[in-house]
Amino acid sequence: MSTQDTAQFAATFAELRAVVPTLRSRPKSILRRSNPWLPRCLALTAEAVHRTTGKRYYDVQLLGGLILAHGGIAEMQTGEGKTLTTLLPAVAFALSGGGVHIATTNSYLAQRDCEELRPAFELLGLTVGLLPPEHDDAAKREAYLRDVTFGTGYDFGFDFLRDQLTQRAQSRRPLGTKFLARLYGRSERRHTLLQRPPACAIVDEADSVLIDEGAMPLILSGSAASPPIPALLHLAAQTAAELAPEVDITIDAARRRIDFTPTGWQKIHAILSQHQLPLARPWNVYVENAYRAAQFLHRDVDYVVREDAVHIVDPQTGRIHSERNWRDGLHQAVEWQAQVTITPERVSNARVTRQRYFQRYTTLAGMTGTARGVELEFRHFFGLSTTSIPTHRPCQREHRNDRCFATGSARDAAIVAEVEAERSHGRPVLVGTRTIRHSLALADRLLDMGIPHSVLNGVQDEAEAAIIGSAGRSGAVTIATNMAGRGTDIQLDDAAKNAGGLHVIAAEHHPSRRVDRQLAGRAGRQGDPGSYRAFISADDDLITQSRSELGRRLIAAADLSGEVRRDFSAAIKSLQQQFEHDAYQNRRQLVERDNWLDEVLESLAATDRRTSTGVLP
Repeated sequence: MSTQDTAQFAATFAELRAVVPTLRSRPKSILRRSNPWLPRCLALTAEAVHRTTGKRYYDVQLLGGLILAHGGIAEMQTGEGKTLTTLLPAVAFALSGGGVHIATTNSYLAQRDCEELRPAFELLGLTVGLLPPEHDDAAKREAYLRDVTFGTGYDFGFDFLRDQLTQRAQSRRPLGTKFLARLYGRSERRHTLLQRPPACAIVDEADSVLIDEGAMPLILSGSAASPPIPALLHLAAQTAAELAPEVDITIDAARRRIDFTPTGWQKIHAILSQHQLPLARPWNVYVENAYRAAQFLHRDVDYVVREDAVHIVDPQTGRIHSERNWRDGLHQAVEWQAQVTITPERVSNARVTRQRYFQRYTTLAGMTGTARGVELEFRHFFGLSTTSIPTHRPCQREHRNDRCFATGSARDAAIVAEVEAERSHGRPVLVGTRTIRHSLALADRLLDMGIPHSVLNGVQDEAEAAIIGSAGRSGAVTIATNMAGRGTDIQLDDAAKNAGGLHVIAAEHHPSRRVDRQLAGRAGRQGDPGSYRAFISADDDLITQSRSELGRRLIAAADLSGEVRRDFSAAIKSLQQQFEHDAYQNRRQLVERDNWLDEVLESLAATDRRTSTGVLP
């Protein structure tokens, strides 16, 4: 099926729409590869898009939609129209029965995509829902009853956990509750679940949602535990400050972990023995948390402080997540370090890994611009094959050689100089940073140079669309954390195209090559001109946390200006490959632990159900 094939249906759209009830009556057959109804469904969807937006699908979009409809991962590059492509399988899934969940990386994208695709869905007689940002049970149930529901991946997961708690509570009703309710003529109170049984899910930025975030289980916290004791946090911080590396502790900076030597173990317990303080966990955990809060977790890098509270920054996207908390007392240690109000710890009531959650769907599909490198994980964890979709137009992006420096200061000065050089020719420039702190530091340098710029770093979510909307104008300068590399589309004006297109600068390499490629993909979209260059310094986290000799080699090879004229790209690639391997092992071990924990919990729940119903083993 091609765009020419879909165009021939324009004159008979009413007839095609009449086919919808027929398609709904074939829920199990519509998605079979050899079934003729699937091409008709895609053609119907394509015509609905044309009627509501005036756009025609490219052949590559139709190919991507077909891959998704068959339950796979489609790798589509930036600017190739992934949002419209999502509509193709979503309609097919909705007509096949059950609900369709379209999962995005953040609520901004969920709302944007829902608003853009809603007219086409409704033209086909399909209902659309959007998960509300606040926890409103009635609104959530209404959204889940629609044919298609938009939301973030973590919102879908947390609502599943809430339903698990509801079911657990219902299973623990005292023996005879139903009988007594009927005897006295009372209706038995039962809580309605939020979600229907899972059917189909389409995951946008699938490598981010399914792979990168797979190392962080979804944990639903309940009522607060005992309030923290400030004196205990203060003593732990003082004790951590007295620990001597290699004497009292050994440090693994890459994993943000410390281990006590026998000398260190004796020291921390000798300090504790001088105080009479109640402990909620082993004393060494308090000290480890205090050390991590002081040495490994940094303000405007790993977290930000807003309104007297600590908010965690996602290391992959740069977005701020107010709903997340570090566990086992670490969050309170960071709050002490940041000198904000100490909040009570939260107790974990339910948890699930993203891998186990998304494995529940009968049909799972996803798309991303950076599937290369994690194909085996998609197959291992989810049974999904990956297909790379060609671009509609040839890519004209120029990849320039990396520039290396001995220090971050020399690197940042060179970045500002390159920004000014490209901007002076009328080109828009996007500078991607790994951290909020670095974005602010570069913004200060540009301000000192009198260079107008915008900053997109996870702090101004409300202004994101406006900033991205102007980032492609001739001469515009935008500094952004990794959030600019996901789900955003920078469109160039004519003057910017004529000047050479968008120039993208990576202020430092990310440990994951996929994140680097995602940032580079901002330039050269849909055949536009553009270029990309990465900058490296010896004190980048990728280098300092790897225990490699690369940092010393860069410093030794630097000239008087601080720049290194040799090519170290192969060494950087090797470090990234090692990081990716370690990250995969961490995710695999997490899933194994989660599987074991689920088996234990299910066994306990089964025993609890037998006990509550009076059936003893």
